[in-house]
Amino acid sequence: MLYSEKIKEAPTLAEYFKTVREEGIEKGLEMGIEKGIEKGIEKGIEKGIEKGKMEEKRNLAAELLREGFSVEKVAKMVKLSLDEVKEIEKSCE
Repeated sequence: MLYSEKIKEAPTLAEYFKTVREEGIEKGLEMGIEKGIEKGIEKGIEKGIEKGKMEEKRNLAAELLREGFSVEKVAKMVKLSLDEVKEIEKSCE
């Protein structure tokens, strides 16, 4: 319904403005919820990608350790901390 039609239906100008304001608030809430959902999905995707990258690094480190590379060399090659590589080394034994 057009706003011009609503003004004809509203008994007073105050009621018309109240109706328009309420509709504006409702529309704003809907848009805010939609934006929030979009951002949440984006963040979830980003976290998933990062988790996948880290898992791949850890798998590569484990493979290099099994091939006989030193902990220090693996840490440097895969860009993980020495502590992380040592932990991976323990799990490979």
